Amino acid sequence: MSNVNGSALDDIEAAFARLAPAVKGRMAANARSFHPELRGAGFSVLRAVILSAVRHPDQELTVSELGAGCHMDKSVVSRQLKDLKQWGLIQVERSEHDARVYLVSPTEIAMQRFREIKKNAREEYWDLFAEWDPKDVSELASLLLRFSEQVEERFRD
Repeated sequence: MSNVNGSALDDIEAAFARLAPAVKGRMAANARSFHPELRGAGFSVLRAVILSAVRHPDQELTVSELGAGCHMDKSVVSRQLKDLKQWGLIQVERSEHDARVYLVSPTEIAMQRFREIKKNAREEYWDLFAEWDPKDVSELASLLLRFSEQVEERFRD
């Protein structure tokens, strides 16, 4: 049994419950910024493609890796890729090294929209944290990352 105070856990749960609608609303708005018909699963796939390109610009992303990283059924990922490609947000091409492998990358339009969304989000966060001590913001970021990694690991397939 943990020595974490039950009241603190209740406060954390209450805070997440208050934040969840705002986060969900922001994600929906971000998805619509890419395409008016883009919804949850498609946005998750697109976000994974973009983040892979941003974080690992010299690495190719395969459809298989994408599916595994999104923790979605292959058929769901395939449907989302079809829509994202049709809307001009991603490119899907056969690998030059192995014709059985398909590579996924974001289009320049998707990257431009991503940069705009990121810029707007940063401005909002700067406003929200304007009166916070920068050390508190850094600590919050560190703790949230740590927590989200644990949650992700626990609920992985």
